[in-house]
Amino acid sequence: SFAVAQLKYGVADFYLSRQTVRALLGIVSFIIFINVDYHFWGRMSNLFYLGSLILLVVVLLLPESSAVNGAKRWISIGAIRFQVSDVARMALILVLARSCEKAGPDIKNWPVLARNLIVIGITFLLVLLEPNFSTASILALTGLAMLFLSGANMVHLSGLFLGFIPVAVVLVLKSSYRFKRLIGFMNMTNSKEGYQAYQSLIGLGNGGLFGVGLGKGEQKLFYLPEPHTDFAISIMGEEIGFVGLMIVIAIFTFIIYRGINIALHAPDKMGQLMAFGFTFTIAVYALVHMMVGTAMIPTTGIPMPFLSYGGMSLVFTLSSVGILLNISSQVRYGLGKAVKGHKEVR
Repeated sequence: SFAVAQLKYGVADFYLSRQTVRALLGIVSFIIFINVDYHFWGRMSNLFYLGSLILLVVVLLLPESSAVNGAKRWISIGAIRFQVSDVARMALILVLARSCEKAGPDIKNWPVLARNLIVIGITFLLVLLEPNFSTASILALTGLAMLFLSGANMVHLSGLFLGFIPVAVVLVLKSSYRFKRLIGFMNMTNSKEGYQAYQSLIGLGNGGLFGVGLGKGEQKLFYLPEPHTDFAISIMGEEIGFVGLMIVIAIFTFIIYRGINIALHAPDKMGQLMAFGFTFTIAVYALVHMMVGTAMIPTTGIPMPFLSYGGMSLVFTLSSVGILLNISSQVRYGLGKAVKGHKEVR
């Protein structure tokens, strides 16, 4: 990304220095979240959710000059700039975990399920209006997965999922830029819209088995647009090769395995749903990013967790990992009885 930084900002280490600062902020946030009982975030979840909705509305009301590539997704507060959908992602997981725990077996009843679906739907629609169809879809999928895990009626969820498919098709066909991305995906070599995916494959091919070496990749030299964000996996593949990518995938697999294990052994239902929700989003974001980079699906603009450059995303991701490990600590260190009289974990 040094070449892009030099051209756009006149400073070769612009992205590196800013990402370093965000990594440090992320570590501080991680330390805070790992040391705060996750039940606190559950109790505050309604407030966080309301705050996320306010931010989602505010970002839509910003002037057109604040839009980036035609999308209003970012809010700047001084030197801090973040995607509001990152806040919405954390808030949605927290509020659903709390709500589903309180509902208990009543989540099978349609009125109770409908209330939770409204919570998901409001977030989905506001993120969709940015517009950010891919992130909105992932948030909706995360919410439905959490409802499934909490014991919601499969007939209800299956009907909702099947009903969403034609809606998604219409949203793609009615949006010119989404439709162009789809056409570009189907005809990468002969269309402007397929240029990114085609160049991504060239980068992966250049990397071969062991890569060309760190910092020696050529695709980031203005051949591949957004090499430091949407196509980070391609640059990694070119520089560290197939073997290096397999190591990266193995690390993500371990993170996901640990997250699922934490969810399975959480002290209570809320902890289980929080752990699952955060793990699920990391897994889906990583999977979608890799599928885009390997031209398995159309370009979406989904970053690679921990590795892509982009706003405060790293801070929010590390914060969610902090909550994950706080949940884990309440089992691992034998706190036995979860807070507020939940059943003992044995």
